[in-house]
Amino acid sequence: MNEAAGSAGADDQDSGTIERLDGPDNANNAAEQISELTSLLKIDEGEIIRAAGCLVYREANGQSEVLVVHRPQYDDWDLPKGKREDGETDLECAIRETREETGFGGEIERELSPDHYLVRGRDKVVRWWVMRCTDGAFVSNSEVDEIRWLAPAEAQNMLSYGHARNLIDEWSDGRSGPEGVTNVD
Repeated sequence: MNEAAGSAGADDQDSGTIERLDGPDNANNAAEQISELTSLLKIDEGEIIRAAGCLVYREANGQSEVLVVHRPQYDDWDLPKGKREDGETDLECAIRETREETGFGGEIERELSPDHYLVRGRDKVVRWWVMRCTDGAFVSNSEVDEIRWLAPAEAQNMLSYGHARNLIDEWSDGRSGPEGVTNVD
C-alpha cells in the first residue's frame, strides 16, 4: 500500500505497492533478500533503482530524538536517503546521502529492513541503517529545506510514508528500557 501523504507523484513513490522485505532475519540478510526478489520477479539487476539512507538519532536531555527531513521538491517528510552512485556500496551511499542532505554524520549501529517499491514503473530498493549522530550541523539545501529532531512517536506522526514509520518501530524494537537504552549483550 502506498501511504504517501505528500504531493502525488513524488519521485520516491508511485501508485504501486510498497512491499516490505521482511523475514525472521530481515536486515541481517538484506542483500540475499534483494537478490532473491530480483530472481523471483525476473528483474534485471541493472534496471533496479538502488538507494540507501539512515535513521539518524541522538540523545537529548535523556530522551531519544529521530531526525526527519522536509523535501520541498515533493513537499513530504521522510528520513534522509538517496540514490547510489556508480562504484559506491549501499552503506557508502547511506552515509554520503545523510551527510549531503542533513550535514550530520555519526556511527553506524546496525542495518534495518530494506524497502522495495515502484517508481514510475521501475523497481526501487532502499537499504537502511541506524546512525547515532555524533557531529554536524544542518544547512538548508536544494534537497532538504528543513529538519526536525523529534521523539520517535512524534517523528512517526510527521513522516509521510508508512515504510519510514515502520523503520522507527523496528529501531525501537531493538532498544529497551523507558529511556530507549540500546541493548548491549
